[in-house]
Amino acid sequence: MMKIAIVGGGAAGTACATRLRRLNENDEIVIFEKSGELALSNCGLPYLLSGIVEDGKVLIGTTPEQMKQKYNIDCRLNAEVEFINRKEKSVTVKGREPESYDKLIIATGAYQLRPDINGILGEQIFTVNNLESIYKIKDFVKYNQPRNVVIMGGGYTGVEMAENLMRLGLKVSIVEASPHLLPGLDYDMAATLHNYLRGKGLRLYLNRRLTGFGDSKVTLDNGLTIEYDMAVVATGVRPDPKLTIMSDLEIGKSGGIKVDDHMQTSDKDIYAAGDDVEVTDFITRQPVRMAQAGLAVKEAKVIADHLGGLDSRFEHALGTSIIKVFEMTAASAGANEEKLKKAGISYKHFNLYGFDHSAYMPDNELLLLKLLFDADGKILGAQAIGRGNVSKRIDILALAMQNGMHAAGLENAEFAYAPPFSAGKDVINNLGSMADNLLSERVKTVNYKDLQELKDEIMLIDIRTPQDFDAGHIENAVNIPLTALRNSLDAIPHEKKVVLYCRYGAGSYAAARILENRGFDNIYILNGGMELYGEILRDEAETDALTN
Repeated sequence: MMKIAIVGGGAAGTACATRLRRLNENDEIVIFEKSGELALSNCGLPYLLSGIVEDGKVLIGTTPEQMKQKYNIDCRLNAEVEFINRKEKSVTVKGREPESYDKLIIATGAYQLRPDINGILGEQIFTVNNLESIYKIKDFVKYNQPRNVVIMGGGYTGVEMAENLMRLGLKVSIVEASPHLLPGLDYDMAATLHNYLRGKGLRLYLNRRLTGFGDSKVTLDNGLTIEYDMAVVATGVRPDPKLTIMSDLEIGKSGGIKVDDHMQTSDKDIYAAGDDVEVTDFITRQPVRMAQAGLAVKEAKVIADHLGGLDSRFEHALGTSIIKVFEMTAASAGANEEKLKKAGISYKHFNLYGFDHSAYMPDNELLLLKLLFDADGKILGAQAIGRGNVSKRIDILALAMQNGMHAAGLENAEFAYAPPFSAGKDVINNLGSMADNLLSERVKTVNYKDLQELKDEIMLIDIRTPQDFDAGHIENAVNIPLTALRNSLDAIPHEKKVVLYCRYGAGSYAAARILENRGFDNIYILNGGMELYGEILRDEAETDALTN
């Protein structure tokens, strides 16, 4: 019989403890949780703020009493472990006597860091960590009736907090240091989300850093000031290094606790799981930290299995994420362009519009997807955004990546079909078709940046109807409708690039095939069509107007 001590009663800690008990009835299992909440669903905290989640109790997964009755696990709340004595194999709990262990599991989770910025400790400035932090914000809103809120950070927590504060009727601004919201997306995908959220009333200060909090205004790095009554710091979580440093455990290159594929640390009697550990990125094969409840639970299972005599291993993390903001959903899996460039991985990519189910059915919604893959067809990343069923598509693409499916193989993937759920050829199948076209060089594309840089060196053809062209078109474009293309070959040059576009891209692909079958080898299509180009131009204009 062993005594197994678990430091942290969140997703990883409780999942590990219950799995351990299912594998072994005799071991003594103790959880030390420094807060008063066990198995708290942190991801639900923003929704408690607005009342979408009505009672904070539903975010608590279990209680010490339930864990004792169901699993014979001793859970101690408000028990902060301050020191690990590896030599004596004991932990020191604040205000209590040291406790011994045979095996120790660190599952403390990460914490929201307050950057070292002037005024950041003001009483009107909050972080999101636990139920208490949300109740503090709710009380401040109730008793102080703020009007203007500034959120520092445009990651998942920052955007979710923005939505739920807006639902309370507050005027919200996000200040984000990068050029776009949500780190899993690329800019060309995030632009659509930016425009949508601005339409909801959100003010976005992108590519700007917040440098100071005053009594009534915050200051940005360009000298701009924003009025505020309260602020939320959501700049991302960081590992809590205290225990690992004091216990002299090895730290990895990413800043997380270094573990092997059994989740063992440099001390083989100490394991670690959750936001604090370093894992291997599935795409880049580089060491990273990924703060995600789903990964934490998988890591915890590996620990429990290994302690229970099973040869489970944690190999890598893909990094799949999703967010719903009002009616819009955005999701990503694998690597984006920024990550691939940093890793030195060559890639191809394209954006594709498609509908989430048959066009003749009610509530049909437009989706925008992006696929990244290498010259051999290995899928490196995927992104999706829209009001329709984004979750289904990103989960399919994540599974395809994990199982090594060739990008072109998506064309023949079989899905359940009925008009309310998809089209006969799903948008995922269309991704495979387009990937095959690019890999076989039947299609060549240019992106929005290319179009701006090459505008004097190309012929830009809008293949939509004259009515659509007159209603709005890209600057310097000429209108040759698809139906008139075969009779207009003499007007199309062979000596320079010809870029075709329509609204979404399908028509320009058909036009490109016509011209290439007629002997043209200088034909390109605009990636994402006029729709994506318009979203990007609109976002750039709005960003420049507000932040410069």
